[in-house]
Amino acid sequence: MKGPSIQKTTALSAALHLTFLIMAALVLRQSQTSILPSPYMVNLVGPMSSSQGSTPETAESRDRPGTRITEQKKQPEKQAIEAKADQKRNVDQKHNVDQKRLEERLAEFASKKNIERIARLRSQVSIKGSEDRGSQKTAAQTAGRGTAQGTLFDSYYAKITGQIRQEWIYPDTGEKNMEAVIAVKIAKDGLVTVQKIEKSSGNALFDRSALRALAKASPVQPPPFEMEIGMRFYP
Repeated sequence: MKGPSIQKTTALSAALHLTFLIMAALVLRQSQTSILPSPYMVNLVGPMSSSQGSTPETAESRDRPGTRITEQKKQPEKQAIEAKADQKRNVDQKHNVDQKRLEERLAEFASKKNIERIARLRSQVSIKGSEDRGSQKTAAQTAGRGTAQGTLFDSYYAKITGQIRQEWIYPDTGEKNMEAVIAVKIAKDGLVTVQKIEKSSGNALFDRSALRALAKASPVQPPPFEMEIGMRFYP
């Protein structure tokens, strides 16, 4: 009996190895192929609108790094704005306090000046509109009684009262309860300057006649020194 030849055995062995290599390659290729999952559907729903028409802030948006950084940047700006507002408020309050103090001081100063003016006008002479010269002289002489200066200058007051009375054209208005007090300054040369109408009679014609009499009588007899007195005109 003749055994198999070497050539046949070699060919068979090569065929078996080739078959094994092909099967191994197929197995490796099949294992490397990725398996895709089955497709699925997702429904997308838009964000709900708030009553003001703005999108509500979600927990996810608050937790985003960009959102946190933006809030951290805005915090110093907000603090700076608040500090500036507080500073302006403090400045306004200080200004109001200073303004109130200034007004109080001005009012106090004006009151003091008014008191000083009233004190200066204590020397007041009265000029009566009637032709009763005796009563006119008595009024002038008693105008400054009660003060040292009044007792020293009674004669001077009487003289200037007579001079002014001569120039006064008394308007017969028919009213008997009128009175006008005019503050005047008499310079050393006797020039009479009207300072202020301290009290109006309420009748423009009466007040104008008194001012006209003062202007026409100026200059009066020179006083010992410059003085301010009140000229009282009455019917």
